[in-house]
Amino acid sequence: MRQDSRILDTIFAQMHQDQLAAVKQFVLESQISFDVNFPKEDVTVPRLVLLLKDETEASTFLGDVMGDKTDYLHVPIPELSYDTLGGHGASTSDSRGLPVKVAGPLAVATQDDANSITFQSGEDITDIVQNLLENPPGCLTLYVVEGTGAGEVYDIFRLRPDGLDIIGAFDPELDATSVVDIRKPNDPMASDGEPSRVYDSNGSYLRKGVNYKENYALHVLAGKQEEVIYLYATIKALLLSQRAYLESQGVINLSIGGSDLAPRTEFLPDEIFQRAMSLRFEAPFSFLEPQETYSKIQINYMVGDDIIVKYPITL
Repeated sequence: MRQDSRILDTIFAQMHQDQLAAVKQFVLESQISFDVNFPKEDVTVPRLVLLLKDETEASTFLGDVMGDKTDYLHVPIPELSYDTLGGHGASTSDSRGLPVKVAGPLAVATQDDANSITFQSGEDITDIVQNLLENPPGCLTLYVVEGTGAGEVYDIFRLRPDGLDIIGAFDPELDATSVVDIRKPNDPMASDGEPSRVYDSNGSYLRKGVNYKENYALHVLAGKQEEVIYLYATIKALLLSQRAYLESQGVINLSIGGSDLAPRTEFLPDEIFQRAMSLRFEAPFSFLEPQETYSKIQINYMVGDDIIVKYPITL
C-alpha cells in the first residue's frame, strides 16, 4: 500500500483532496505498533492489538485422523520431509520447503547441448512421461542435487524417455557426477517460515488433529476519532487483499466484522479511541504420529510341543 497509494484513493473516494492528503499522511507515514495481547508498557497510538476471544472445535474426524499416505494429501507434507539421502543441494537457500517430487534422484550421463541432458543407462522415465501426459501437472522444475551444478534450479521445457530439455542453458554445464530431481512447481500453500525437514518421505505416518473455529478481535487504537475510522478501513482492505495468502497459512473462510467501542478510560488523561474488528475463520491444528509397522515375521512349524523349523522373513 505504501508502494501504491492509489488503494487509499479508492477506499476514500468520497473525500475532498485536502482531506485525502491528510489521510494518506496519517496511514502511510505513521509508525503503527502491533501487539498480540495488550502490552505492559504505556500504550502509544496508533496501535493494533490482536486478542483471542474464543476458539471451538469446528469439525472433527474419526479417530482424529486427518489423513495418511494413502490419501490425496501428502503425509508428511513435502516441506517437512526429506527424500534425498544426505540432504538436498537445491534447497540450501529455500526456507519454505521443497514441492512434491515427481522423479529422482536421476543420474546424468552427458549434457548434449546447452539446454539438454541425457540420463545414465537404466534411468528410464518413460512411465513418468506417460503419466504426466495423462495427468498434466503444469510446468515442472529440475533440481540439481549432487555433483556438478548442485544447488541450481531450472524450468523444464520438454521431457524425453532418456532425458530432458530445459528453458535457457545449464550454468555450469552438468556432467556424469550430476544428479537431478524433477519436482512440481513451487507450492503456493507452503508455510511462510523455516520448516524443519525431519520426516522420511517414505515413512508411514498419520496426520492427527481437528479444525478449529477461531474468533479474534483486532483492536484499532488511535488518538482521534477519525483516525480510528481511517486505520480500520485500511486494515480491512489489507486483509481482503491478502485472503489467498492467509488461506495458504491456515486462515480459512475469513469473515470480517466490527463494532465501535467507547473511549478507553484507563488511558486517561490521554484520550484514546478504538474500534474492534472481529476476525472469524477456521484453522486446522494437526501433528504427525508415526504408525507402528512390522519389520520381521517368523513362521514356526510345530509338531506337538516341539518347534521343528523357524523361517524368519524380513520385510
